[in-house]
Amino acid sequence: MDNILAIWTKEGLLRDNNDDGVIDGTAVFIDLPDHLAPDGLIDFCARLGYETTSLSLRFFEHSNSAVKMSFIYSDVKTEIRLENRELIVRYKSEAELSDLLKLLAAMHPEESTGTSDAIELKDGKLAAGQVFIKTIEGKGEEAYPEINSLSDLWSFSGIGKNNEASPSKLLHLNVSIEETIKTSELLKGLCYFAARSAMYSTKIVFPVTGDGSKAGVRLEVREDSRASLELTGSNVLQLRGPKELVATAARHLAREKHWSEGGAFGFWEQQYALQHRTEAPLLFEMEWEDVPEIELALGILKDSEDLADADIEIYLSEPLGVRRKLEKEWEAVFPEASILVIRSAFKPGLHWLMEEVLPGLGDSGEPFHGLEIKVQKEAGEKGLELPIRWIQELYPADRLIEEEFGLKAERVNFQLEEKLEHTYEVFRVDDQGVRHFVSSLDVPVSELPYVDGKHYVYPVSSAVRISTDGTVREQIIQTDRERFYRFYTEEVLPRLRREVADYKGGQGHTRPLFERIEIDVWMSEEERKLPVDEERISSLEALHEDLYFNTLDYFAHMGEELEGKPFNAPGGVHPFMHVRAGEKPEARIRVYSWEDKPLEDWVTTSILFNEEGALTDAVMTNGKEEVTLAVEAFEKPAGHIHPDVQRWLSEQDSYRVLYPDHSYQGHAIPIIECFMDTGEEFYSPLKMSLFKKTIFIEAGHHSNEVSSTPAVLQLLERADNKFGNWLKDVNLVILPLANPDGYELVTKLTEEHPEWKHHAARYNAVGLEYSFVRFQKTVFGEANIYPEILRRWAPDVIVDDHGIPAHEWVQPFAGYNSPPRFPVSYFLPSAKIYGIGRLSSGSYRELHVENLEAVVDRISQYIIGTGIEKENKYWQERFRKYGNQWLPEVFPIEEAPGIHFYRQADVAPSYSTIGISRYPDWIAAEVISEAADEVVYDEVLESCIEAHIVFDLAILEVLQNAGIEVKRNGLSYERIRPINLS
Repeated sequence: MDNILAIWTKEGLLRDNNDDGVIDGTAVFIDLPDHLAPDGLIDFCARLGYETTSLSLRFFEHSNSAVKMSFIYSDVKTEIRLENRELIVRYKSEAELSDLLKLLAAMHPEESTGTSDAIELKDGKLAAGQVFIKTIEGKGEEAYPEINSLSDLWSFSGIGKNNEASPSKLLHLNVSIEETIKTSELLKGLCYFAARSAMYSTKIVFPVTGDGSKAGVRLEVREDSRASLELTGSNVLQLRGPKELVATAARHLAREKHWSEGGAFGFWEQQYALQHRTEAPLLFEMEWEDVPEIELALGILKDSEDLADADIEIYLSEPLGVRRKLEKEWEAVFPEASILVIRSAFKPGLHWLMEEVLPGLGDSGEPFHGLEIKVQKEAGEKGLELPIRWIQELYPADRLIEEEFGLKAERVNFQLEEKLEHTYEVFRVDDQGVRHFVSSLDVPVSELPYVDGKHYVYPVSSAVRISTDGTVREQIIQTDRERFYRFYTEEVLPRLRREVADYKGGQGHTRPLFERIEIDVWMSEEERKLPVDEERISSLEALHEDLYFNTLDYFAHMGEELEGKPFNAPGGVHPFMHVRAGEKPEARIRVYSWEDKPLEDWVTTSILFNEEGALTDAVMTNGKEEVTLAVEAFEKPAGHIHPDVQRWLSEQDSYRVLYPDHSYQGHAIPIIECFMDTGEEFYSPLKMSLFKKTIFIEAGHHSNEVSSTPAVLQLLERADNKFGNWLKDVNLVILPLANPDGYELVTKLTEEHPEWKHHAARYNAVGLEYSFVRFQKTVFGEANIYPEILRRWAPDVIVDDHGIPAHEWVQPFAGYNSPPRFPVSYFLPSAKIYGIGRLSSGSYRELHVENLEAVVDRISQYIIGTGIEKENKYWQERFRKYGNQWLPEVFPIEEAPGIHFYRQADVAPSYSTIGISRYPDWIAAEVISEAADEVVYDEVLESCIEAHIVFDLAILEVLQNAGIEVKRNGLSYERIRPINLS
């Protein structure tokens, strides 16, 4: 250092350890004599901390690479002088020395230019030569971090804690020391405390010592018989102890780490909550069993009169092999019948085409170059079914015909008819394009009220249809599935409603009405993988989806009846379906109650130190009782519930892994912080995100969407390979598995049915979409991670990697579609991957639109020409054929080159717990990706992982190329936000 005026630059006492252009360390050795304890040194060290993004508390330790700062008594003047690259401080008195250091700390950065080898205290001001140097005190009028519990002192976001996130943080701290215990050792500990506190801040108010009556946070150091830290009021802390011990306690306090970083600070509160979790008690249990529909159909035939020469058509929910066996057995029992055919009562049109129509065409020898299938338009005014319901029930007929009979899928076409005599009419198309009638089918349906009490649904039913001499007699038999579903909706749900009728305010919204309902169903049903994409025949998967979503709709309607707004968080709904061939249908329902205890607001009021100055105990109170807990360090879990996360954690050592909170079920939730290492002990993510652009990627929010977690873990290596030293420009924060409790459930569900969608596992353990309770005090720790990351990092861009079903999604008891609550249909995949852009309202919307288009353009560039584009085109054609061409509003497509990208509110609703909606003034973009990954494996999983990686890499590049402008206004850092990504 050649110029003493440059002490607050990297030519002076500050360092850029990793050459990324950002100050990230200090280099000073303060050689403080034992007899000196100037308060102003606390201010001086606070300025040291404020000017850097990371810090090690070594100011008072000798280092050859550091600038030495020495203190010499002088009876002439008080000054700081640069001599032989050392800082020599001469002082007339400790009081003047303190004033000099305070003023140096508050030295205005813009008013300290020029050159000088000394700064002198003159008339209570700083002077270099004959020029006075401007200093700043500041007013401290802005909001500052709050410490309402001692556990918030060193929080996940630095010092103090605010409910709202912000890219700026004000430190208005005052430290006062009782003269009887003031020593140089105590001063050192308090210097470290002030430096670390200031490091977390983007704005600081000086002085830190002296009159603190207007300070936002006060630390008072007092003599006492025992060593403790006391919370004597909001933002008022007292460090107490005997003279010989309080200094050591101050050092320990300054070095304590929040438990999420592997320390002990604040962990006692987490530990207490984890230890006092209880298992939910059983509320009630019900059982159901019935006669199989096979026996009911046989009984109808036996009771029928005059079957001579009759055509008997039966619909049953059994696989082809069982139905063919029954045909032979029943033909022997009823030899007088002319024809006896047993068709499927699940997707009967598709089964009829594949089992009868196409084989018949092949056997007939008639040439056909195409198929035209006329389909009856569903026109019921009371029903939830879409007009194309009978086209939906044929899916994926065209591709299945191509695979099994060789006729190209594009030669199989549908025609929706307003008035058609039959449900289906099939025509073969010859090589001249002439149509020839082949066959027709009338599908039997049942009628039952939907759970909302307003609509009806018309699921396909089992039936016995007897035709004799032109007369048709049809008797509907409810399928096993329908009879159980009726029992569930007519007996179980009403009982559950009665049991939870005495609910408390907030239940059904931020807390559940019941903890969970477990439904075990045993039935003889068809379960078959199709040779097309990821498609399958599974009537029990359809029942699984109906039980889950229709239960949610039942309670949503209940909330509207009782409160005028839906209950969107009734409780966990866990349907377990069991295929049991040839046996009677049975079910068992267990409901577990939610114990709605008041959310206790425990406050840590006191922390005790032992004789070595280390923290030993914390005292908490909830206003009624007081508990004392041992201070113990948080131990990072030995394993992780997700094998990919576990493998990554065990193999990597390049990035920091922290645990901001535990899930409701007690799983510690890790996040990964990726930034250029500085080699320092403490760091300020908020300050780092001031000087560098920051992106936050969330994965595994809905745990049945399986590709995002492995994708974000692989993203890091891909980014290294593609961008090289990319962390020089960007910080990245990853939440690899946001919902471990949901993942625990999906693991259980996939043990028996590994390829179902398992939407029941998309929410948390009690069925709550926990994103709705972010930024609230809640027992659901998984909801706290997103807000904590925003408070800690203030990211510019947020990416939420999600998924959609990889195969057909049907709910026969909800209108044969994806749930009625959804404004658009997810009945079949629309893409391998597509994007959703969230937009704000208000004055920043235009910039957010511009930023989103920049993101979409770059993602398109990344996808065009790849296999992802090819798969997207394939699925777009499928989506058009089966949905969009008939109902474009229900099956919307918003195209960008190579990818769908949705901006409309129906697809991407905004609410107050979404980052860009809550903080439009500083978040530049928030984007969702949706890959067709519910639930997939092997090559299909790898293709979804690749799609996520490509999507995220494109956004990372957009952010990397964006410019930022950091401004300094006195002792306040800020940059222009939201940044312009284009």
